[in-house]
Amino acid sequence: SPFFSPGQIDHPDIPIYIAALNPYMARLSGELCDGVRLHPLATYEYTRDVVLPAIDKGAKKGGRQRSDVDIVGSPFLVSGKDKAEVEAAKAGTKQQLAFYSSTRTYHSVLEHHGWGEVGRTLHQLSIEGKWQEMQDQITDEMLETFATVATYDDLVPKIKERWGEVCDTIFLGLSPQMLADKTLVRELVDELHKP
Repeated sequence: SPFFSPGQIDHPDIPIYIAALNPYMARLSGELCDGVRLHPLATYEYTRDVVLPAIDKGAKKGGRQRSDVDIVGSPFLVSGKDKAEVEAAKAGTKQQLAFYSSTRTYHSVLEHHGWGEVGRTLHQLSIEGKWQEMQDQITDEMLETFATVATYDDLVPKIKERWGEVCDTIFLGLSPQMLADKTLVRELVDELHKP
């Protein structure tokens, strides 16, 4: 019906990306999509061991290659201009990790790292509304596994070292403090684009 058709558009080949963390969505992205946006809770190890094989399986089913799918990582970033600022930023990220890790749908990542019991505890604490207690369940080891932790000067090299092998594109989820510094943002993006 002409009423529902806006007509032709200038750029009809719009890339289709879906979000994925668990194998079924990752497999679907490999089979049908132009790209996949990984959840921030996806660790390097989980991406390598679970997500990429699922994308490969889907790509094979769709007669495609993994290179046909833009894999976009969006890792947690804990950063600051110096070590003191990095330390101060850890608490907020632990809070985010605790919130996401309380979601049972995401427990496969925790199980992959042997932290399934932590996920179950976090889920129960969330039901009880004990939000402040939840971040105490996230250890420094967990933080270092889920997040890229570095000063501003070392952030991009650490992102590339950790994610370069498993992601084609990186979404920089920068803190409001970092976003307020336009020069810093430009420097980080420029450095990320360098080979």
